[in-house]
Amino acid sequence: MVAETQLEPPLLDSSLGLSSTSRPQSPSTRQFLPEASIVLIGSRGAGKRTLGFIGATHLGRRLITEDHYFQATTGVSRGGFLQQHGTRAFYRRNIEVLKQMLDQHRSGCIIECGMGSLSSPAHKALREYSKTNPVIYITRARHRIRSLLRLGDDEALRLEAADLSHRACSNLEYYNLYDPCCDGIDTPPENGLGNVSSRLKYVKEDFCYFLDFLTGQGLIRNSFESPFSIAALPPECRSHTYALSLRLSTIPDLDLVELEAGADAVQLKIDIWDPDLQTVIAKQVATIRRKLGVPIIFHVEDYALNDLSLSVEQKQTAYFELLECGLRFGVEYIVVDLRYPSDLIAHIVDCSGPTKVIGHHLAKEENSWEWNDESYMIQYRRAKSLRCDMVRFVRATSKASDNDAVESFVAKIKSIPDHLPIIAYNLGENGRLSLIANQIFTPVTHPLMRSTVSKAQIRQFLPTAAEALQALYQSSILDPLHFYHLGAIVFYSLSPVMHAAAYRVCGMNNDFQSLEVSSLEDIRQLCQDPNFGGAAITQPFKVQILSHIAAKSYHAKAIGAVNTLLPLRMLPNNKFPDGSIQSLLDHANQRGKAGPVTGYYGDNTDFIGILTCLRRNISPRNVVQPSKTTGLVIGAGGMARAAVYAMIQLGCRKIFIYNRTVEHAEVVASHFNSWAAGLSKDGKVVHVLRSILDDWPAGFRQPTIITSCVPARSIGDEPAANFEMPIQWLGSPTGGIVVELSYLPLETPLIKQIRLFREETKQAWVIVNGLEVLPEQAIAQFELMTGRKAPKRRMRLEVQQHYRRYE
Repeated sequence: MVAETQLEPPLLDSSLGLSSTSRPQSPSTRQFLPEASIVLIGSRGAGKRTLGFIGATHLGRRLITEDHYFQATTGVSRGGFLQQHGTRAFYRRNIEVLKQMLDQHRSGCIIECGMGSLSSPAHKALREYSKTNPVIYITRARHRIRSLLRLGDDEALRLEAADLSHRACSNLEYYNLYDPCCDGIDTPPENGLGNVSSRLKYVKEDFCYFLDFLTGQGLIRNSFESPFSIAALPPECRSHTYALSLRLSTIPDLDLVELEAGADAVQLKIDIWDPDLQTVIAKQVATIRRKLGVPIIFHVEDYALNDLSLSVEQKQTAYFELLECGLRFGVEYIVVDLRYPSDLIAHIVDCSGPTKVIGHHLAKEENSWEWNDESYMIQYRRAKSLRCDMVRFVRATSKASDNDAVESFVAKIKSIPDHLPIIAYNLGENGRLSLIANQIFTPVTHPLMRSTVSKAQIRQFLPTAAEALQALYQSSILDPLHFYHLGAIVFYSLSPVMHAAAYRVCGMNNDFQSLEVSSLEDIRQLCQDPNFGGAAITQPFKVQILSHIAAKSYHAKAIGAVNTLLPLRMLPNNKFPDGSIQSLLDHANQRGKAGPVTGYYGDNTDFIGILTCLRRNISPRNVVQPSKTTGLVIGAGGMARAAVYAMIQLGCRKIFIYNRTVEHAEVVASHFNSWAAGLSKDGKVVHVLRSILDDWPAGFRQPTIITSCVPARSIGDEPAANFEMPIQWLGSPTGGIVVELSYLPLETPLIKQIRLFREETKQAWVIVNGLEVLPEQAIAQFELMTGRKAPKRRMRLEVQQHYRRYE
């Protein structure tokens, strides 16, 4: 296939290591219509088809593959056409079909291009298409492509050289990072209905996040979030956010998983030169996203290009080419130095798309402008006129008095109407107080980096995120607060160990304890404490407490149950909470402060734990199709409500609920059928199953999503449900996913049954136990309660380490 393109290996350019044929174009914009079709191009073996299938199912779009389209258009496969008509005719027809495919599918699709994209006419068509649509170049580790395609050295080199040409006709780039869960399953069959493993967890999460950012779907989804959710407000709009400072040169020496420490972003500093720098950066961007899961601030250091013997003009060109690379990788923020010409900065802003631009000014010499110099205001106004999204000023100093000066400067900026978010601090040991006082993206390090990274490679004066938060407690900017898990029976709760561990990692002076309560009055008395920070509410109070809450999240209203209670306090200027979004946002930025409680806000994170695990584990073969997919929920309590809501959020419109007490199931069904009446043609989304002896209802497919929300052991006077699925309800030919919310014991009767059933039938049933769901809802709860990014890995580890004491 490579030989057909007749492409010669490109010559290297002297500035950035980009070839004359592979240097990315500089698009005028990366803003696309919401439904603009997305094109995937790249080498064989890069994983385009798998990613296309994942993306199409995630966005609810049609997947178009070039091979399938060629056969549908010509009536014969590409290989068959080549054999019948010869190389020249195949070449011409291939280009015609590619252009026709692109032209006829400009919206609502994900298009996977085959090797036909390597020819020059195809490049021209794709470049033209990229003016209105995203064209994503999919890359992958070369040795993995060689291994997957079983290529010899010469053939691999020809393929790699030809593949580089894809950069020139794309406007975005995605590095398909190796996922140890997906060996041998890179290529689903042409119709997309193959038994692709459900364990593409990381690939699915990574690529879906990338698409959400690109298309704006993430923003749409976040608009439904609680004002207290950290997803509802970007980091620059929250109080005291931190950016873990990582140099590209140090990343290979670090285990990024160990660096999770409550930071809100990673500042990736490009500080080295490499002959294949784009690929190096692409891989590390992908690695940061997978291991840390936070936004990336892309910052090119001047000295990265110092060893290349370039002229000033060449360095400037190389600098902006590197910024273009950052935009291609879809980073959330990009730093642009304000000392460069305005027209070049304006161009970066114009083509930044969803990436936010931080105008940056660094004064390396202490004898440069003082903080009260008018030159800083001139630079601020210039950044605003260039349409930067925020501005950052950094100044070297040896004087502690400059910390007061920078605070005065920030106050001056904030007094300007509609001012840009501002980051400002001093460098050096004497600037530490200014770092603590800075409120947006304060650069921080990590304790492990101090022992594993050369002192010459990190700024030793940087605090860790935990140290920065500790300083806020010491200065009484933040107050220690009390958090609880409240319910009739909470002896088995793992919430205290998860939350307490998260407080320690993040440097927070809070405490968390489980308390048994017998009434709503007990809850009210505890929550009137001025140092009350929030509570996890469990049965039997999740529904009862609704009548005592001043304001509820969209999700809590829809579910009809609350599992997270947050205090509302008097705002500055003696403002009472009025329930408006702005008022609630103001309260969200007051978290961490004690004071008289004037009301309560209710939310629900139970559904987040279920939804996260469903999205992560459901196989592409059983992806939710509203007109076909059937879900089943066992139980009728607060968790069952959350499970129904999670399925609705996934797009499932045919949900059945079974409960031993049929009347309770009918109450839940009635609630959701009233709330979701417009989501189904017949106005009914949730149906009640009356007996486990009944056959599965005629006219509905067998369930492929099953969630059990009943206890597997007796609690108090309540007998254990010990539920097992009726065999006549396990008839899905494609298997499905079973989520067991109970973890006492971990091996519930249902899990044992499904595991045995899977072995006997060889059907692809995926099992998710309660210990996978539990921390996901607690992670969301921690972030609601504190406004801080949760140390997810640590919280998950705490669950695994402590649950056995309850077995």
